[in-house]
Amino acid sequence: MPALSYSHAVAILAASHAALVPAQSLREQTWGVFAYTVHGDSVPQALPRPQMLTPYGASELHAAGSAFRDRYVALHGSGGRPSTRIESISPYLLKSEDIKVVTTDDQPAVASAQAFMQGLYPPLNASFPGKYNDPTFDLANGSAMTFPLNGYQYPRITTVNPMDPRSITVDGQAACPMHQAANSEYLSSPDTHELIQESAAFYNTLWGSALSGAFEESSASYVNAREISEFLDYQLAHNKTLLNHIGADSIGHARAFADRYVHDTNGNISTSSAIGTAKVRSIAGRTLASRILAAFDTNVQFRGTDGMMHLVFGGYEPVVALTSLLQLASPQHGNFQSRPVRGASIVFELYSLEGNDYPTYPKPSDLFVRFYLRNGTDSGFQSYPLFGNGPSNEAIPYNEFREEMSDFSLGSTKEWCLQCNSDAVFCSSGSRQGGSGSERCRGLRPAVAGVVGGVITIVALGVFLIIGFLIQGFRKNRTRNLNLGGFKGNSKMASDSDVVFNSSEFDNVKTDDPQQLGSNNPYHVNGATIVHGHERVGSWEMGQPKTDDAPSRTEDQAPRLSPFDDEFREEWQNHTVSKPVVARENV
Repeated sequence: MPALSYSHAVAILAASHAALVPAQSLREQTWGVFAYTVHGDSVPQALPRPQMLTPYGASELHAAGSAFRDRYVALHGSGGRPSTRIESISPYLLKSEDIKVVTTDDQPAVASAQAFMQGLYPPLNASFPGKYNDPTFDLANGSAMTFPLNGYQYPRITTVNPMDPRSITVDGQAACPMHQAANSEYLSSPDTHELIQESAAFYNTLWGSALSGAFEESSASYVNAREISEFLDYQLAHNKTLLNHIGADSIGHARAFADRYVHDTNGNISTSSAIGTAKVRSIAGRTLASRILAAFDTNVQFRGTDGMMHLVFGGYEPVVALTSLLQLASPQHGNFQSRPVRGASIVFELYSLEGNDYPTYPKPSDLFVRFYLRNGTDSGFQSYPLFGNGPSNEAIPYNEFREEMSDFSLGSTKEWCLQCNSDAVFCSSGSRQGGSGSERCRGLRPAVAGVVGGVITIVALGVFLIIGFLIQGFRKNRTRNLNLGGFKGNSKMASDSDVVFNSSEFDNVKTDDPQQLGSNNPYHVNGATIVHGHERVGSWEMGQPKTDDAPSRTEDQAPRLSPFDDEFREEWQNHTVSKPVVARENV
């Protein structure tokens, strides 16, 4: 008889418990929810307009928020509660301590979060039965005050940019130099080169019929499959004449190429190359996994009173990477071998089986996790089994879920910095996220100690030089020679100067090359020009892959500590090409 897995055993025990207590029917009680939502319809980069969420995209996200409200927040009927409603969450008034909202700093993601939250917690006078009024905000003259726009509720939304170490758990691939290098390697590989050649005729036809006004002819290729597909999807939604020029099947082919590109560069964990290892390709999913674990750990630690709902908004790369790591991308689940649609959400529910109407928070061993995909505003919450389990094992014990996720999640900022070979602000400043107490520096950081040592050496050298000049001057006053000297001796003329040798120890190793400090110039791969997508690359704070030609940092460019780091954490990564200060042994 084959051995039962832990999840099977727990399911059998739960069923046995239900059989032993027929008077009490067990029901699912949700304690926490983590959701990652892709931003809504927005202006594509190919158009000469600012990238922003469209009214259609805002409507999509508002509808998504309303669906989440119906499932996890709202009270139904005469005070009745569905089993999916989160215990103790506020049903009408938005409380910032109940919900954490995090987005990338681009406008479509931030605006998507705002629209979503208005669906999740609509204006009070529209959702509350009756007119809502908080007497604590009444004026001294007795006037009752309500928020404008019919009781509009203002959510607290945290936006993170690439200089913030928290950004790696939301958009882990965007500022990762090794991920960008892996993408370039992928485009230069023989298999991709063959795919570029095979799809060239399709993209040439597409350029002549629909892309010529937005793309250069050299850019119409598989290299820019994602940008082209986003442009066509936008035109399909907003340009009624598009289908007069190309067929729906051409738009479908463009989507398929874009899906393959995004999956190969973010979700392909079955093959590895010199640079594009599985860990590098799926870096966005691994960092997102660490945020999921942290959110549920907070919920467990505070017994459901904190971390009730954790909402993240961004692009689709983290979703593609994470679902591959969760072993969802398979022929059986075709949804996960392509990009999620705009406004789609992946959801993790933390719940338990309870027999009481008003249960208390259970032990961690009694908690379960279930995964859902809501692939668009017209779709429901569809559950899927994780980690290769069968359809009958959609529920995973929390402890088992945590163990599986910990196998591939990134445990610290330091780990991300090392794997990405990044010199981002929070990397070069030496933050050691997750370091133990014994690893923390008890004295000066190495960079500070080096500066202090260099100053002391220079001061000491200066003192010796001053003493030497004084002695030499005293000797010259005693035996002054009026000859010019040098190699010609007494025959040397005033116009004959000695050869001067520069010391390399005090010269710049490399002059600053602006082209090395950014990567805004287009790539050229296989004869095609890459149109940069929304990946934020090339800025000085994100860094570039370290090369021998990297410019040395000046004192003004020295990295600063992240405001989120412990001041006693040591600097674990130094970036310098300068030689140490040494004393001169000859005069």
